[in-house]
Amino acid sequence: EREREREREREKKKKKREAMSMMMTKRTPTSMRLGGKAKKTSKTTKSTKGWGGGEGGSGDLSKWYGAGRKLYLPGGLLTLDDVPSYLNGTLAGDYGYDPLGLGTDVEQVNKYREYELIHARWAMLGAAGAIIPEGLAANGADIKGATWFETGKVLLEGNDLNYFAVPWGVVNNPLPLIVVLGAQVGLMGAAEKFRVDKTGPPGYAPGGKFDSDVFDGLDTNNPGGPFDPFGLADDPDLEAELQVKEIKNGRLAMVSMLGFALQALATGEGPYANWSKHIADPFGYNLLTVLGAEDRAPTF
Repeated sequence: EREREREREREKKKKKREAMSMMMTKRTPTSMRLGGKAKKTSKTTKSTKGWGGGEGGSGDLSKWYGAGRKLYLPGGLLTLDDVPSYLNGTLAGDYGYDPLGLGTDVEQVNKYREYELIHARWAMLGAAGAIIPEGLAANGADIKGATWFETGKVLLEGNDLNYFAVPWGVVNNPLPLIVVLGAQVGLMGAAEKFRVDKTGPPGYAPGGKFDSDVFDGLDTNNPGGPFDPFGLADDPDLEAELQVKEIKNGRLAMVSMLGFALQALATGEGPYANWSKHIADPFGYNLLTVLGAEDRAPTF
């Protein structure tokens, strides 16, 4: 009896995946479901050119979406029968990976995707913010606290804060630290409240002024519109591919920030210094030589 019950369950899962595969095969640009919500597009779609001026457009989306998408392990080690049913291939970057079963259902997965996407975008900004100031300082720019883990310490040494670095130096704009802190908390808090409430004051973009209602009915995670001034996602199929690239780069950035922190603990230097020393002497300065050197013992 238990064996028949398991067989019925397997058959039910198989039919569900076949239906999902058919849906993805028949998918049209305006009916692609991203983040669990229908994507509203304009009546006319624009074919996007490639970066080098070629044909551009999206590649084979079946690699990233639907039942035939790539999974986190090769086919011989993992099949769709091993993938939880709530990971159904409608979200960008869904490789069927949820070993702890945190998703539980589609609604929960969509909620986690929102959290993941926000953290991924912050991590991409953070990774750039950790490398670029240090690189500018190493090449002559006068930037206080250019190494990311020393920035707070340097800024807290005095009562004034000088920021807004440019490649040729630092614009002199001393502000009391408490003023900067208050402004940061106020601005970030307001932006987050507007995001959660899905409404806010008019905004400005390269295309001009816009009201918050321009986002009504759009995917809240990837609204486009004023946030896509260059029209990179005018082609909905290309937009679906760009979303895969975004989440993959965002996940890499989150891992990178963890790596930057571990590097700082082990070497006492920033990522740009570590990178430049490794490039100068790949075999003399790497993970093994750093951890094995007596004078550069890790400080974990």
